Amino acid sequence: MSILKYTVLPLKQRALEPFVKRISYIENETVEPQFHSIPPIGANGLSFYFGAPMRHIINHETIPLLKGASVLGTITEDGITVIHQGCVKQIYIEFTPTGFYRLFHKHGSKFTNSPPADFSTIDAQMLENELENCSKDVKSIQDVFENYLLRIMPNALPEIPLINNVVSLMQADVADKNRVEDICKKVGVNQRYLSRLFKKVIGMSPKKYYRTQQWNTIMSIINENKEETLTKWALECGFYDHPSFTKEFKKFMQIPPSEFINGDVSLVQMVLRQNRQ
Repeated sequence: MSILKYTVLPLKQRALEPFVKRISYIENETVEPQFHSIPPIGANGLSFYFGAPMRHIINHETIPLLKGASVLGTITEDGITVIHQGCVKQIYIEFTPTGFYRLFHKHGSKFTNSPPADFSTIDAQMLENELENCSKDVKSIQDVFENYLLRIMPNALPEIPLINNVVSLMQADVADKNRVEDICKKVGVNQRYLSRLFKKVIGMSPKKYYRTQQWNTIMSIINENKEETLTKWALECGFYDHPSFTKEFKKFMQIPPSEFINGDVSLVQMVLRQNRQ
């Protein structure tokens, strides 16, 4: 059993809005070790853990987090699990689709489906030092993050309106399984070019990004026990029958939908709530 606290922190520096989607504070307290499979996540972010240590299992390999500060990439595959015990506290900076790439000039694909990366991979050792040396309270840590991002903002790369437009069109109708092809026609761009751009900036292809949005919607419906709506969405998202849907769900989440509905999935619920806000 775990006690989960999740809070979205208001962004203090409004100038960061084109780059930062949200800042979250997560606190999870457990007595026994808790294992949670992580659902698909379509955003790059920065994380700072304090409190009890965290571990990840990636492709059956247990990887301890040796540092509190880490870069978290997008997740498109199964096989990534978080293990925690005790009281774990985390501040998570989630970037807009183009925010991470523009601020740090790093390809998103470098971090996709990878273990949490050191801040040195984005040349942010100064930020790591400031986090390690600041007071370990939510306000102080948020201030350190926002002030650092403000300092590097003048060197940000130009806006990428094509990605912003495509993401907006995807979010407008997440149930349309042919949306990527339709969007390319609407925005007048070659699909191969768009795929290269998405992989470079976000870390995944447009199809995988769109599929991630679909999965987050489907799992949110499961979490709310709307079985009739779930069947409709599953069919509209390209699953032709119940067995094919169950197979794909288990591939992503490591458990069948029935266990997801009935089990202790508090951490997954938090991620889904975060993704759909």
